[in-house]
Amino acid sequence: MKQTVLHQKHLQANAPLTEYQDWQTPLQFSDTLAEYHAVHNAAGLFDIGYLGRIEIAGLASTPFLQNMLTGNIAKITIGSVHYGLICNESGFILDDILILHLAVNRYLITTNAGNTDKILLWLKKHAIENVDITDRSQALAQFALQGPQAFPVLEKLSGPHLTKMKPKVVREAAIQGIDVTISRTGYTGDQGYELFVPADRAEALWGAIMAVGNEKGLLPCGFACRDILRMETGHLLQGKDLDETRTPLEAGLGSFVYFKKEFVGKAALLKLQAEGSKRKLAGFILLDKGMPKSGGSIFSESREIGVVTSGVQSPHRRAGIGLGYVVSRYAQAGQEIEIEVRDKEIAAKIVDLPFYRKKAGSASGP
Repeated sequence: MKQTVLHQKHLQANAPLTEYQDWQTPLQFSDTLAEYHAVHNAAGLFDIGYLGRIEIAGLASTPFLQNMLTGNIAKITIGSVHYGLICNESGFILDDILILHLAVNRYLITTNAGNTDKILLWLKKHAIENVDITDRSQALAQFALQGPQAFPVLEKLSGPHLTKMKPKVVREAAIQGIDVTISRTGYTGDQGYELFVPADRAEALWGAIMAVGNEKGLLPCGFACRDILRMETGHLLQGKDLDETRTPLEAGLGSFVYFKKEFVGKAALLKLQAEGSKRKLAGFILLDKGMPKSGGSIFSESREIGVVTSGVQSPHRRAGIGLGYVVSRYAQAGQEIEIEVRDKEIAAKIVDLPFYRKKAGSASGP
């Protein structure tokens, strides 16, 4: 089982651990609901070192990534970060990633925990001249600092020279004398920052953030809290909502496919676009007590029409919520369905995503 560089620190905190894509990660540090509310009302700190970090550099790095990703990489300006998809020749999703444009001819991409080796091999298989591909996963740790007090915590640690960043911006900064790459991103629906930290300085920075954040209500947060937050925001999870049997068009990610260029999987996706997807991803909310589970069947008038891919109990909606793939004609908001929960069929309805939005006037999410 793989462990992040902060594993010993989590053991010292007596955090129960869970397995996620061959990694041991904290399930929670205190109470899952307390951590959830800390992120929405103050701040939460997550160890996301299980994600992969791959650097792409060289004179041909931009055209290389333009071919490897479905989006228009040529439009990603230096100092910005964007969501992206890597597909195979059949148009199926190998991974969904973040791509950080750090400097001229230099990018960093983050992969999902279980996909790092696969994506590294895939990129190297398709590598062209004047492209260097380097696995930085061991050299760098990665934190997510999320919530309305996230920036005040960073500012206190780094000093007034760190100006507030707009969403989807990435910059280099010194925090407590540690060189850190900061991206204005997150997985929670609240103001968020992700920090890329030299692995040998990770414990020191984690401790410094916790010490400063304590007076602002910051809590360390585990995987259980993170899963609820990402579900409410409508973010998809690789290995559950996305895998190599799903395409961007089925998953509602068509806006991240730029057909006015060549890329791996384009022909297959054009064919699917012309034919129309037989199934589509949809969000739903239970109308009675229960919590949907991955793998549960979705019904309409006793006919099975799909399968649940993710489900949680939503504190915001005060109900069970979930994601699943259904026959396309049932994917419209307002459609009444039933969800299999512990061998019972619970009434539910399809709803628009996300389940949670920041209130007007609040700090915008990533």
